[in-house]
Amino acid sequence: MKLILPFRVALLVISLSPTTAGAQALQVPRVEVGGQVGWIGAIGECLCVLPIVGPRLTVNISQQNAVELSVETLTPGAPRAYGLYFLQFKRTPRRPSNWSGITPFYTVGTGGYYNHDRVPEYRQTRPDGSVVIYPAHSTGELSGLNVASVGGGLERGLSRYASIRLEGSGFAVLDSHEGFLAYRVLAGVSVPIGGYRATTNK
Repeated sequence: MKLILPFRVALLVISLSPTTAGAQALQVPRVEVGGQVGWIGAIGECLCVLPIVGPRLTVNISQQNAVELSVETLTPGAPRAYGLYFLQFKRTPRRPSNWSGITPFYTVGTGGYYNHDRVPEYRQTRPDGSVVIYPAHSTGELSGLNVASVGGGLERGLSRYASIRLEGSGFAVLDSHEGFLAYRVLAGVSVPIGGYRATTNK
């Protein structure tokens, strides 16, 4: 699959990049924006796996704690879009020690699903020869918080202006009509607003 390539690149960068000894500690900014690609799979009668893609916003409330909002679309093609959104807490057990160090993190959160449909114009001819026109329109739905998720991953700073990460999570959809268990695996990039800062440890 075409989406395998981002995972290979991310894994290569995270695992093979040299760790510089020293003296710099990574200082994260208040806000980071990014995006991610990956797969989502359901655990049940249908072991279906679908590609997902979407943006992510990270608000760092401290050097080790953050709140993240992500929107992941399963079917990005027109005329229908369907996907999930996640609001999660992210914590790193320790502060990043240097620019090239690999930092583990874990997440816990909630979320829901959304869908958006674009209905094209439709014309119907009546028996008397007149034509009824139904104009094009859009419909959508945004669920409440009916998802519980937990996961973790690895992150590494590439430069002052970017970092890369790999993560996975399992989640349960707690819907009164159709609940199920699922998982997702993601590779993503984050861009810090204002850049990461390095301070010298003495």
